[in-house]
Amino acid sequence: MDKNEVLQSQGNQTKNVMQEIKEEYTKTADFLEEHTGIQLNIAEELKDEMKNKDFDANIEELKALKEEITGLKAEIKRLNEMENIGLSSLIVRDIKTVGNTLINLQEKAVGSIKHLYDNMKHQLSYNLTKAQEKFMQMKIGIVKGLVNSMQDFIKAQQRKLDTCLEKLDNLSVEIQKDEEKLEKDSANKEQTPIEKKEQNTKEKENQEENVEEKSEKKPSVLKKLKENQQKIKKEEKVRDVKAHKKDKGMEM
Repeated sequence: MDKNEVLQSQGNQTKNVMQEIKEEYTKTADFLEEHTGIQLNIAEELKDEMKNKDFDANIEELKALKEEITGLKAEIKRLNEMENIGLSSLIVRDIKTVGNTLINLQEKAVGSIKHLYDNMKHQLSYNLTKAQEKFMQMKIGIVKGLVNSMQDFIKAQQRKLDTCLEKLDNLSVEIQKDEEKLEKDSANKEQTPIEKKEQNTKEKENQEENVEEKSEKKPSVLKKLKENQQKIKKEEKVRDVKAHKKDKGMEM
């Protein structure tokens, strides 16, 4: 695949994984918000019915938890509204931060419902009226149902979240490998013309050297003619000198 195809593939995979993660985050936050709201209502009703302040601590704990969940939902909404999300280190960090916060809030939700249940059982040790005892037993039944519901949801949801985050990690590694390959291919393409130019230059130099060597081994015709002319002139000069000496001797 060329660079554009790789980027398109990365974009589609990122979009799908991010969509899945955001959906699971939203589902988990909605569940926690709903169950925390139910617990808070129960605690406030029990305070009114029991006519004591034993449930004040539960109410404060649940209100604080609800505020945290509301804040997290705002962060999830921000992620949902982001467009063309790439897997930059910043985005991955934000996603994992939200995931870790969700896990932390799940633990707090489990803790809050345990505290509420323990307090409700403790109330049964008081001298309650039959109406109060009946009311308490009814609310305990609701809380038990919440515990079972939360247990099932968190187990299933945690598996989904773990799978989503694993997909995210794998995709991040895959994208990094693709980018490294693209950089390597790009570097090779940039080097090829230079290598060709160097090769052509070297071949030209070799050709010139071969021509020079041939020229040295095989003198030109013009050079040979000049050498022959010089040789002939030299021989003629020698003959003229000899002839002159001979004529002079005859005169004597």
